[in-house]
Amino acid sequence: MHIPTGSRQPLRGRALKAWFRARPREALVSVHRGLWHPLPENSLSAIRAAHRWDVVEIDIRLDANGAPYLMHDASLERMAGAAIGSDGLAPAHRSRLRLKAGAGGASEPLTDEPVPTLGEAFDALNASGAVFDLDVKRPQDIEAVGAAVADMGRQDLATLKMDVTSAKDIAALVALEKRFDMMVMAKLHLRSRDDLALVVALREADVAAIEVSFTDLNLLRRATSFAGDLIRFGTFTLDEVHCCGLSDTLALRDPGAVWGRLLGAGIRLIMTDQPEALSRYLMTR
Repeated sequence: MHIPTGSRQPLRGRALKAWFRARPREALVSVHRGLWHPLPENSLSAIRAAHRWDVVEIDIRLDANGAPYLMHDASLERMAGAAIGSDGLAPAHRSRLRLKAGAGGASEPLTDEPVPTLGEAFDALNASGAVFDLDVKRPQDIEAVGAAVADMGRQDLATLKMDVTSAKDIAALVALEKRFDMMVMAKLHLRSRDDLALVVALREADVAAIEVSFTDLNLLRRATSFAGDLIRFGTFTLDEVHCCGLSDTLALRDPGAVWGRLLGAGIRLIMTDQPEALSRYLMTR
């Protein structure tokens, strides 16, 4: 559900789950690392440019003080031209860095864009109507990121995401939601019919969204049918990572063969690097 600019009310815990479960449209659009081309990925400009869509996925790491900031790779080389590790970065060093254009790399120039903190990212997204999907790159940092979001009082603007492979993981997810009064999205690798039991357990645990990877569309259909309207299933069609060959590049040629098949299988949240094209396709259905 997209909330128009200026009309946002505080949403935490169960209310943000209701935001995800509401289905005024066939699917929510998740913008991968912000609208990053040609803007730098995970930059404040890319976040602001993505404000028209429902969800903005960003990557989170912790600096030397345990504060969250935006960076995907374990090294700063690709995006900031610095051959040093991202985890435990000194805040003073981070503040001096600038991001490379687009997806970075040796051939891309440095821009004037800083490496943002999570607090700065919240300020960039605030009142836009979108929410963040926080992809914490190291599982051991999820707790610290949840605590930071709660300390900032921004549970209305973000979901955490964590892998689920067992009942023990589901219990940890539920405990995390209660501890920080925020929504946690499960990440589920759907490989066999045995994993359908996890979908049922997630539904019973009041989980509102699952990001799923899969190798069989028929198995995906069964999983989404088990969840009914209580869980919004999401996946990704990124060229660098996707399921069953269903990529953004193929979707640009034949959106029905990619996004249409996913919608038919019960997917209701699609992460893409082509949000404009996905939005146009959704409007035709």
